[in-house]
Amino acid sequence: MKERRFQRLTETVRAEIEGILRTEIADPRIGFITVTRVKLSPDATHAFIFFSTLGTDEEKRRSRDAMESAKGYARRLLAERLSLRTVPELHFLQDSSIEEGEEVLRLMRKMDRKDT
Repeated sequence: MKERRFQRLTETVRAEIEGILRTEIADPRIGFITVTRVKLSPDATHAFIFFSTLGTDEEKRRSRDAMESAKGYARRLLAERLSLRTVPELHFLQDSSIEEGEEVLRLMRKMDRKDT
């Protein structure tokens, strides 16, 4: 698959999955999620969906569990929306980079206050 087409497919999968999770799945455990990125396997048979969600660790776990239980339905909806020979298998992964970035900023602010 050509690089540009592969990048377009990756972005399309990201946008569609985010829309499906926000509007099509009525599980209240999902809460507010953001799909931060999608990584497709080279043959596009697997989609690794990185997501971030707000809340406590327990709420985040419940969101992840809800997405795992709905991934078959989400894959079916994705198949209806995309014209692909093979629809990728979905794998949901928690992306903690936002929380890690906030922690680094908090520590930098704390160090800055000590210096003055």
